[in-house]
Amino acid sequence: MSLRNLIQPNSDAIKIADRAEIISRYKRLRKVSTRLNHKLVKRLSRDVIDEGAKKLGILQDGFLVFNSEDESSILMDYCIYYVRRNGRNAVEQYLIDSLPDSDSDEMVCLRAMQHAAYSLFVVESVERGLGVTVWDSLSNETILVVDMGFSTSSQPGLIFASRLLPVDGFSMTGGAALPVGVLPKDQRQTWTQEAAKLVTPAADGYFDPASLIRTCLSQGSSSHVEYQDSDSRRHRATADI
Repeated sequence: MSLRNLIQPNSDAIKIADRAEIISRYKRLRKVSTRLNHKLVKRLSRDVIDEGAKKLGILQDGFLVFNSEDESSILMDYCIYYVRRNGRNAVEQYLIDSLPDSDSDEMVCLRAMQHAAYSLFVVESVERGLGVTVWDSLSNETILVVDMGFSTSSQPGLIFASRLLPVDGFSMTGGAALPVGVLPKDQRQTWTQEAAKLVTPAADGYFDPASLIRTCLSQGSSSHVEYQDSDSRRHRATADI
């Protein structure tokens, strides 16, 4: 059975058997996506990094200036997805160069990276030990995000900027999420209407999150980036894909 049929994002409960299958698949894909991310970072040239850093306001007088250790991960994530050479980003170029097996977990993760969208998300509910359901201000959809650490540290109303990697039946967090704040329930509808304007694609359908990321960084969001792994050991965030 497809995982897409196992779970609906707004369901009141997820069966234990379904949770076990989802978590098992998530852990396997997370390991693969983490390895891929390391490979992609190593393939970034200095001129690509400088271009991304300039767009994010991190390049100053020819030097990379980070206000927190996590800003380097945010920069690399941006460069992987949004700095292009010959019309391709690092994910698309890797697909051409490596030709992974079409049925492999690596290809599943690469396809997810191809379709990953950066947006502002609002946590709607928390599934302890599994993840959260979020509202996506870009697509206006509710999405199940599997992330065990997030399920213990998050709360309804939390707003964060990040990208999600869609796989069969759920999404995974990608990059270092930038927390924006926590909205009271009575303010969420008004805020979500305004948030949709912040992530509106350009006329060509392309959305570059540089200005959104710059705004978050200027407000110190990167200093609050922290994750927990599945064993609840706290660690600083790297590009979590």
